[in-house]
Amino acid sequence: MITDERLTHIIKVARTAQRLAERLRPNDKEFHEDMFLLGFVHDVGYEFSDGGKFHSKIGGEILRRNAYRYADAVTKHSYLTDGELPDELYLLYCADMMVDTKGIECTLEERVEDIKKRYGAQSIPYKDSLVKIETLKSDVRYSVISTAQAE
Repeated sequence: MITDERLTHIIKVARTAQRLAERLRPNDKEFHEDMFLLGFVHDVGYEFSDGGKFHSKIGGEILRRNAYRYADAVTKHSYLTDGELPDELYLLYCADMMVDTKGIECTLEERVEDIKKRYGAQSIPYKDSLVKIETLKSDVRYSVISTAQAE
């Protein structure tokens, strides 16, 4: 189920994704709108999952059934994928990691610390989040979008 707190997170991720898209592709209004919508639907699977387990896969499947253009990004947003990251998935990773579970903007490092507190230093979510932020920061796009975090 999507809680009020989760809904606040969703809305903030949507707005953050839009802002990051404006930085990455300043003249592409359609992409800005698409990234807002992607942020808005990225956690729809929580409504139909058991405590959030497999929410990204469930949400991706629902959106795929409905021919949503970025359903694959929703499916993959909880797990760092190997290989090239398309802009939409990269921005979703960033936006989701820049907003905590309560919908409060934070740094990537603060988000990782929150994950560590919730799951533990030896947990897979924590270890994955460390790899994820290093991947995000090492990407050339990060230098373009990271200034949006200060706004």
